[in-house]
Amino acid sequence: MHLADIDNLSNNEDSPFHSMRAVSKLIFTAIIITLFIVSNNILELILLTTVILISFRIGKVPYGQVFHLILYPLFFSSLFALFRFQQSFTAGILVIIKACGTAMTMILLITTTPYVDIFSILSLFLPKLLVDVFLFTYRALFILIGQVESLIKSIKLRAGYSPLKIVKNLKNIANALGIVIVKSIEMNDRMYQIYALRGYNGSIPISKDVGPLKANDFLLIGFSCVILIGKVISWRL
Repeated sequence: MHLADIDNLSNNEDSPFHSMRAVSKLIFTAIIITLFIVSNNILELILLTTVILISFRIGKVPYGQVFHLILYPLFFSSLFALFRFQQSFTAGILVIIKACGTAMTMILLITTTPYVDIFSILSLFLPKLLVDVFLFTYRALFILIGQVESLIKSIKLRAGYSPLKIVKNLKNIANALGIVIVKSIEMNDRMYQIYALRGYNGSIPISKDVGPLKANDFLLIGFSCVILIGKVISWRL
């Protein structure tokens, strides 16, 4: 999926999630991601994942159109999970579910909320420079994803991947990660030069249209609080 596809989903779809204010969806996202991070119970993580999957359906976000983005956190989390599998199978699975669940939550946010609305809320309590960094990172992330896709295709076409040659695969993966890091540094320098030439002075003007919350906003915030309270109660027991 390209950035234009995500912008199209977030701006042109009509669903209960799209009609909500960005602030309520950010609260929901923050609570769900926090629970994914702090929870170490597989059943709880599966329930949270189910909530996100149902939310995709409510938000009319096509599974097939966005779920290939999960492959990236799944791939990188699997590398870390290999080390956790040495401790226990459960520990490795936790790493994978946490990474994929967090990614799914963020994908739900960006496919149901225009990124301008997201950054307008963040600019209310974060320094302008930090908001600009987030904005640039958001744009650059999808450029890097495209480069990674091309890199993976090149590795496969040049017989750089074989299910039976684990050592060779790991070596090629390490080389690919190195290339991605170098390309990201080069892209950072290029973006800085582009914005400097266009008169960037340390701040991008963003309109702050918060607006009053509606009934479905309070419903989403209330649902998020119920999940959070349920987690707190489970800790007490």
